[in-house]
Amino acid sequence: MPVQTAPDRAVEMTEQQAEKKQRVYELARELNISSEALIKVLTDMNVAVKSHMSTLTEDQRKGVVARFEKEKQEARDRATTKSRKRKKRRKKAVVSAEAVKAVRDTVAQLGSNVARSQKKRRRRYREEKQERHEKLSLTDEDEILKVTEFTSPSELAELMDIPLNEVIAKCLELGLMTTANQRLDADTLALVAAEFGRQIETVSEYGAETIEQRRVGKSHREVQRAPVVTIMGHVDHGKTALLDRIRSTNVISTEAGGITQHIGAYVASVPGGRNVTFIDTPGHAAFTAMRNRGAQVTDIVVLVVASDSRVMPQTEEAIDHARAAGVPIVVAITKMDLSTANPDFIKQDLASHKVLVEEWSGDVQCAEVSAITGAGVEDLLDKILVQADMLDLKAYPDRPARATVLEGRVDPYRGTVVSILVQDGTIKTGDSFIAGQCTGRVRALYDQNNKQVDEAGPSVPIQLIGCSSVPEAGDSVTVVESEQEAREIGLRRHLVERERELQAHRKVTLEDFFKAAAEGDSTLRLIVKADVQGSAEAIVDSLTSMNTEEVSVDVIRSGAGGITESDVMLAAASGAVIIGFRVRPDSRARDKAASTSVDIQCFNIIYDVEDTVKKALSGLLKPEQREEFLGSAEIRQIFRVPKIGTIAGCYVMGGTVKRNSKFRLVRNGVVVWEGQLSSLKHFKEDRREVAAGYECGIGLEGYSDLKPGDTIECYEIVEVSRAL
Repeated sequence: MPVQTAPDRAVEMTEQQAEKKQRVYELARELNISSEALIKVLTDMNVAVKSHMSTLTEDQRKGVVARFEKEKQEARDRATTKSRKRKKRRKKAVVSAEAVKAVRDTVAQLGSNVARSQKKRRRRYREEKQERHEKLSLTDEDEILKVTEFTSPSELAELMDIPLNEVIAKCLELGLMTTANQRLDADTLALVAAEFGRQIETVSEYGAETIEQRRVGKSHREVQRAPVVTIMGHVDHGKTALLDRIRSTNVISTEAGGITQHIGAYVASVPGGRNVTFIDTPGHAAFTAMRNRGAQVTDIVVLVVASDSRVMPQTEEAIDHARAAGVPIVVAITKMDLSTANPDFIKQDLASHKVLVEEWSGDVQCAEVSAITGAGVEDLLDKILVQADMLDLKAYPDRPARATVLEGRVDPYRGTVVSILVQDGTIKTGDSFIAGQCTGRVRALYDQNNKQVDEAGPSVPIQLIGCSSVPEAGDSVTVVESEQEAREIGLRRHLVERERELQAHRKVTLEDFFKAAAEGDSTLRLIVKADVQGSAEAIVDSLTSMNTEEVSVDVIRSGAGGITESDVMLAAASGAVIIGFRVRPDSRARDKAASTSVDIQCFNIIYDVEDTVKKALSGLLKPEQREEFLGSAEIRQIFRVPKIGTIAGCYVMGGTVKRNSKFRLVRNGVVVWEGQLSSLKHFKEDRREVAAGYECGIGLEGYSDLKPGDTIECYEIVEVSRAL
């Protein structure tokens, strides 16, 4: 039987499959090539196929097979021709010495060219590196690199326009074992940037600076905006009644721009066509929470005081909050319709709390109003507008919006609803935005009358629908160019916040005040609470007398009574330390202080208060170094060991003898040597420590004058925080 060749088998296989169409990948497998190669061949043959699953006709298959057979035959012919030529060469070609020398010269020339090229590249790299460093050193000193805390080396390198390997190398030189994506704290970032001649400024929110610069450059049309007012005061002094009177006297309360409290804020229209935006906050909690998160949404605080009462504790707290925030105050003396009204007494009481109204030669405006009759309400609104004119409040409505979250909630019908106050620019339906760590796209906007609108301008409270989750009160809301940009910024802010929570750095305490003073913050903020008002005043006078040109004490609140949760919230918002004199914090204040890391120090002797604050101001309140006794051993016998020295055979009398601790040799009650051990053994075994009741061999480093009866004491130096 004749042997079939490969082409014969391929032809026979093709004839057997002639009755059915064949797919590209099947024919490729028969020809032992890939489907992609077969598709390319078919394309060269002008056969239209889309993929490896396309079918071929019988003529197309035969054409492909014939082409492959032709190429194989040509390859065999070329191989036969080369074999014949090799057989004809009977002797080896002779190469002259001149030709060999020419080849060697050429190779040497090529090698020298390569070496010169490499040397030139290295020199050019060094020159570029030197030029880059000179450029950094010639940078304007006022140019500051703004970064967020926990920025990685790769991100820092990109901001400084420096190769990452140089930043990593500089970190290694500084003893910092970092990776490209490891998060660095603010101090480390400043240290690394300083090595490249750059200064950094840590910003609270990632991307805020870039977004603000881009946003500010989009408009120059400046308009006057409505003032944002928060009404604060003691319970039952008429805050709610005053708000209700302002709402009821507004003739267009049911129209756009009217008054309602659907979203925690509303706009009141006053005679003259101007508006005033009121924020309805429950007590001081929201006000403090926003300031604690860096949000400054309030322009003016209206301090409500009842005419038949006096300045009460919550009124004092409101004054302290307004002063700490740097917000001007307008006083509203309410309940003027009562027969017991005594506004002069209220003004005198306010003066004792350093709030001087204009009638008392001060700079605080005051209006006497009655929520029942409505008398003085318009005068109050006029004084608010006068104060607003003094502040010269401006905004740019053509810019993308910048706002602040007032509150957020999940509505069962509309999803996440966020109440915001637009501070600058205009927010529109369809805008992409970033709110703290949350992102979204504005699906709908509802005004204070719960009517859907297309946009909202400066100083306008609005309800926003379309946020991915519920942001926190005080979070900034900024319109960005795209949803992708918003998601990237939100993800980065989430990573930074998570890293910040892991670090869990503390607020200001007395123990680390000297560190802050070394960094330029030389003001120690205090809240002083005492058992009686006289003691509080005496302590405040004593502490403020310590002020110098370098350091100072700022008492932002003082008074009689226990330390309350409100005191802790004010301290958390202002970075203050609470000083208690013969008073203690209640359980709620203690829990709040623990959760916000507020430092509370209580004293019973006034001289201790003065001494502690004086040491904090002087930067002397450092951890105390204290000696801690570990154990002692008595020398029973002396051994002379060749090439090692003198070894003391000891018995551990008490405690534990640890090899890596400090030691002293005591003879007849007198210390004759202090230092380290050269060896510590139990029989022939090296030991790290030996407990009481065991024998051991001890060698003293650099000392051999040992005698039986001497005592070897073991101790260590520990740093202990000062007990204040």
